Amino acid sequence: MIDFISTILEFFSQMMSSVYSGPAHNPLFFVAAVGSILVIERLMPADTAQPVLSVGFLQDCVWSGLTLIFQGFVTVVYVQGLERIYLSNFSYLTHPAVHQWPGWLRFLFAVLLVDLAAWIQHWLKHKIPWFWQMHAVHHSQPQMNLFTDLRRHFLELFILRSFSVVPLFILGVDTIQVGYFGIFMVWQTRFYHANIKWNMGWLRYIFVTPQSHRIHHSIELRHQDKNLGVMFSFWDRLFGTQYDLCEEYPVTGISDRGMPLEKNSSPLSLAAVPIKQLAYPFWVIGKDLRGRR
Repeated sequence: MIDFISTILEFFSQMMSSVYSGPAHNPLFFVAAVGSILVIERLMPADTAQPVLSVGFLQDCVWSGLTLIFQGFVTVVYVQGLERIYLSNFSYLTHPAVHQWPGWLRFLFAVLLVDLAAWIQHWLKHKIPWFWQMHAVHHSQPQMNLFTDLRRHFLELFILRSFSVVPLFILGVDTIQVGYFGIFMVWQTRFYHANIKWNMGWLRYIFVTPQSHRIHHSIELRHQDKNLGVMFSFWDRLFGTQYDLCEEYPVTGISDRGMPLEKNSSPLSLAAVPIKQLAYPFWVIGKDLRGRR
């Protein structure tokens, strides 16, 4: 019994350290980054009627805590399991010649490969109906904010991590470089999910922007399945999924009226909605299966 408890405590210790370690989770860094994005939202809002501290923002703060716990679990259990499977059965994919490349070249290639893999898994989540039911939880937010990226169904994280870590195993990229890349990626996604009216000028041809990603979250049919990029926008231009009009800032959300949404900022409502949204995809998939019989 004591060994079992020790194992559980060790697991939670690893999980929390994997989620909260590093400069990205330094309190001063976090406050400065969040404060900067909130100021930009105030100065350049895409939706002028949306309060900075909206009900959607408060709901996504609750989602943030849940998702960070999910991420810790996936990192400690699932990703480590993937690594063991890779080393046992697929280590031949890590060609010795790759390790002869300069470190910067391996890192650059890894960034491009990981982002391409992220684009592919994002495309799959929009095209495979059952994957979409999980991803729709993320798209349900009508009040975009910097924490919207953390509104994610826990099953979606398994898909995301499967596509993102295998390229790193293959290339054997230095973990410190991966850490700094992760910091940039986390805060870029928070930035472009925010309620910001900015297309970033010529940089939009390289990076995903608040304007281009708002198109991706649009409730309008003509915007559906567009701008799937995670970090770089040029994959969408290459694969024909880029929506080129860069001055549109549409209403966001999904057309599924059955999806549970936050209605007010009461603690009970904020606690209940994530539970309902986590359960809703299973209800839809179950209904679909019953309809096929």
